[in-house]
Amino acid sequence: MGWKGCLLPLAFPLSVLVIGSWRLAVSDRSASPPPASLNTAQDAGPDYTQAPPGTYPTCQQDPALGDALLKEGRRLGIAVRRGEPELPGKDASYRAEPGRLGTIMIKQRPMSPVVRCLLISHEFIHVLQHLQGNLRGVPTLGWSNAHPDPIPQEAEAYGHQQRAGYVLTLLQQTERP
Repeated sequence: MGWKGCLLPLAFPLSVLVIGSWRLAVSDRSASPPPASLNTAQDAGPDYTQAPPGTYPTCQQDPALGDALLKEGRRLGIAVRRGEPELPGKDASYRAEPGRLGTIMIKQRPMSPVVRCLLISHEFIHVLQHLQGNLRGVPTLGWSNAHPDPIPQEAEAYGHQQRAGYVLTLLQQTERP
């Protein structure tokens, strides 16, 4: 075990997780109890691991779903900001904070309403991953996908970002932590 192996355990508790790049921390999948900031209503909340059925509207069918997702995000306490994402070359990123919901940063640039909706839906899939990880990690939801991204969380988000109606439904069923 080299110096990297010695320092790695120290890095995780001190860091925040930014989704959308190669800088991805491993989620804590231990059986430890959820943090105190989660309410018990969250435990009875939606099953985030249920794969999206094809019966919900998509961004192509209703690009206004992007705005509805942002509204739900505000209700849940997710900060959404305009500006430069922390990840170089990305149009958006979700910064997962340990023990609480994080921040979505969206780059302001011209884009079609459908592309904007897909971008927002993608980031809210990362929010669902964070909720699934009890705000302690960002595990995959287990939704099947064939997207080739080597980071499983990214592959899942890219593979299902068109399912904005389903993502919105899950967020609507979520109690504010």
